[in-house]
Order: sequence, then C-alpha cells, then structure tokens
Amino acid sequence: MNWNEENKSLTKEFVFRNQTELAAFFQRVAVLADAVNHHPDIFVTKAFQLKISLTTHDKNALTEKDFELAKQIDSAYTDFKEGN
Repeated sequence: MNWNEENKSLTKEFVFRNQTELAAFFQRVAVLADAVNHHPDIFVTKAFQLKISLTTHDKNALTEKDFELAKQIDSAYTDFKEGN
C-alpha cells in the first residue's frame, strides 16, 4: 500500500491514459465506497489523474475504515489496469 499520510488523511494519485479510463475507475471507487458507507474525497488533476483522499470525517482522524478502503481501492486499481 503506497499511500501518503498527510493532515490526518491517506492520499494517493492514480494515473490513466485518458478521461474515459479515469471515469470508469472513479465509478469502481464509488461502488466500493457505497458498499462500506465510507466516502473519499476525489480530485481530478492534470485531466488524467485522480487524487484520492481518505479520512474519517466524524473522528477527524484516520481509522481502520480508511486503511481498509485504501486496500480495496489498490486492489481495484490493479484489477482495472490488468483489464485494460
């Protein structure tokens, strides 16, 4: 897991070939987040990059939910890149 800890958050950038790929992966992250009712902040940067930030807002801290969702997102990214 190659996430950065900054300001009580886990952050990571994901790079795609185009905006269509970015949007497809964004959808996968949304499904994962909805399934565990834990929603990241997601920023689109440089047109083909997503920066995902995880924190538990009601605790104003990192919790196990953040680390678990980060693992799921990493796994989804690996699967996504292998499928494309």
